[in-house]
Amino acid sequence: MKPFTRTFAAAAGIAFVAACAAALGAGVASYRAAPSTVGVIDIDRLSLEMEEFKVAATNFESKQNAKRQELMAIQTRMESIAEEIDLIPETDTDARIIKNTQLVVLDSEFKTKQQIFQTTIDRDRAILFKSMYDRIEAGAATLAARDGIDVLLIDDRVFKLAPENLSAQNDALESKKILFANDAVDLTDELLTLLNNEFNAGK
Repeated sequence: MKPFTRTFAAAAGIAFVAACAAALGAGVASYRAAPSTVGVIDIDRLSLEMEEFKVAATNFESKQNAKRQELMAIQTRMESIAEEIDLIPETDTDARIIKNTQLVVLDSEFKTKQQIFQTTIDRDRAILFKSMYDRIEAGAATLAARDGIDVLLIDDRVFKLAPENLSAQNDALESKKILFANDAVDLTDELLTLLNNEFNAGK
């Protein structure tokens, strides 16, 4: 191949590669020219202000109060028996044995019920939280579809790094997602209104 031909072929090859790169760059530029619409949600405020979960939380607390009252009743009986034991003469061994046996039985009942109640409380609280999260997640999807939002994030701007605790800093950074968000993208009020409207409408 003559020098001129080789030079022309090389130039053509370079031009082809440049054209491909330009086309690829144009495609990337075109893709980046359409940014996503992003919003943030304060999930803690939602859980406190959602009408649905104000009702659920009230019912939850009512059940827990009933269980606490049951435990307190056992404690009261134990205190009463302990006072009775103090009044029994040391020489009345049989009476003291009977009362002490009652006290041991009540103590065992108290500890067993306390453990069962705590397990039940933890389970019920987890069920309530899961239900709350599912409602928020579904509401977020509805809000996003309605308003043309591409991404909704849980707002973690309130979580700050500990000033001197490296371990706590690392733990926070592992979970933290948002470095900055303009307050204008906070859609908590919009989602709260949507969820409360759905609840009040009986959905």
